[in-house]
Amino acid sequence: MAKKFSKNVKLVLDILENEVKGNVLGAMKKLHPHYTMTWVYQSSKGQLFPSARKISAKDLEKVYKIKDRHYDIKNIAEGKNLVMVEMVESYTDPKTKKKFRTPLVIVLELINNKIKTGRHYCDPKLSYLYLSKKEVNKVFKK
Repeated sequence: MAKKFSKNVKLVLDILENEVKGNVLGAMKKLHPHYTMTWVYQSSKGQLFPSARKISAKDLEKVYKIKDRHYDIKNIAEGKNLVMVEMVESYTDPKTKKKFRTPLVIVLELINNKIKTGRHYCDPKLSYLYLSKKEVNKVFKK
């Protein structure tokens, strides 16, 4: 039996699928005109909570150009106009050809059926390591 999702969860899953497929225009339709994303960590240059504002299609093209991105969704939780997704992002670096797997959580706030803002939580030190599926799956042992 297929799982039924709320409209907000479906919207979030759809935009993640847009990213996997490189569908910038599809994603832009799901974002509020004043959409922002905050990366909740310290950047490699020491900046706390670097964030992007007023995301454009050009901004998304930089991120969406990775062809083999995959999201292994582990858990989804939602509240009123809020969806949280715990997942593992996998992709191959186009330059080095190394495969990266990063456990992360995204929190997305919605307004009027659009994603208004998001927060991206991960350990940036893990983001730059090659982690095997076996290593990452240790986090999700039941």
